[in-house]
Amino acid sequence: MGLLSNLDWDSLFSYQTIKIVRIRDRRLGILHLSFLVAIILYILIFTILLQKKYLAIESPIGSIRTSLMAPQNRAGNLSYCSQTQPSFNGYENKPCRWWDEYLVLYPPSEESAMFISTRVTQENQTTVNNCDLSTPSCVYTTNSSIEFYVANVEDFTILLDHTLSAPTLGIQYNAFQLNGELLGPDGNPITLPAPNVVGIKNQPDILTLQGILTAAGIGSLDQQALANTSRSIRDDGILLLCFITYSNMYTYSTANYHYTYQFKLVQDTKFKVEEPVFLDNVIHRIILDRHGVRIIFIQTGQLGQFDFQTTLLTFVSGIGLVTVATFVVDFIAVRLLPQKERYTELKYQDSQVNIIDEDQQPTNNDSDDDDDDNIKKSLIDNDHYQRRPTNQNQ
Repeated sequence: MGLLSNLDWDSLFSYQTIKIVRIRDRRLGILHLSFLVAIILYILIFTILLQKKYLAIESPIGSIRTSLMAPQNRAGNLSYCSQTQPSFNGYENKPCRWWDEYLVLYPPSEESAMFISTRVTQENQTTVNNCDLSTPSCVYTTNSSIEFYVANVEDFTILLDHTLSAPTLGIQYNAFQLNGELLGPDGNPITLPAPNVVGIKNQPDILTLQGILTAAGIGSLDQQALANTSRSIRDDGILLLCFITYSNMYTYSTANYHYTYQFKLVQDTKFKVEEPVFLDNVIHRIILDRHGVRIIFIQTGQLGQFDFQTTLLTFVSGIGLVTVATFVVDFIAVRLLPQKERYTELKYQDSQVNIIDEDQQPTNNDSDDDDDDNIKKSLIDNDHYQRRPTNQNQ
């Protein structure tokens, strides 16, 4: 009990409150004002106008539908066909076959991707002695094989139809309802000649395979392959990524929705797939070894709507910056300036009022008597001063 009674409980459980001190120092005033102006500009210009932090943001989801169509006018005497010449651009030519879209596209339907054949190796196979695969020794043998290019494949057209949805924000659109653009390899919009059509409201998006290659920075299928320099892209195949990016934040009006296509070439890749085709029974089959252009579609982007709570949080974060600015100025005032000791005395002050027992507190009457005595003493001193005779010598 003796130890506890010696403790200064008022100091131990002291309460710290805010004291406003007006320091007449232009150095501190200008510094604090500069911080406040910078914070206001940061919130209004960078956070609100540029970053649009008054919007609730959501990444869209959606679906993609694609279809392939062969060109109506098929050209002959193609430079990469062996029927025309033995070689082209330094690569040996192969015979060409004029396939339609049902043969070129494999598989016929695929979610968010498509594969277009450019070179095919066709192998006709039968089982040994026409066995029915009921014994371990029953295997397939290749009777004949032919390798060829798909003619006019660059002129095949691809229809792209896609939808976007942001469930939290209640947004849903079809590409048929929106404006869009095709971006080139450098990210800038490009315009391709007909029959390419992109981003026109109430019209489907149609791109030729050559148009897609151009957007990806590939001049021709007959240029050097990426994975094997001894082959052409037509011979080896490539992999492309198509980013479909949605946005309604490119202007300050969130009612304007917009999308872009951007095709990216995946370096050092090729693509092939093998398709077995069975005829009347398992004894006879055809293996189609396909090389070509594989396109994977990826939907991305950001959609926004005005949200009061998001705006409020943005301004609250600005208030936090004001607190930091005040702390920095206070630190300079009490730690760095030559007048730091005087500023410290002004900023930090210990109270002299402690809790006192009631029996030690003066009564109201005693206090009033003391006040009356002081007043009387003041009046007497004043009257005495007025009656004192003046010095004649003065």
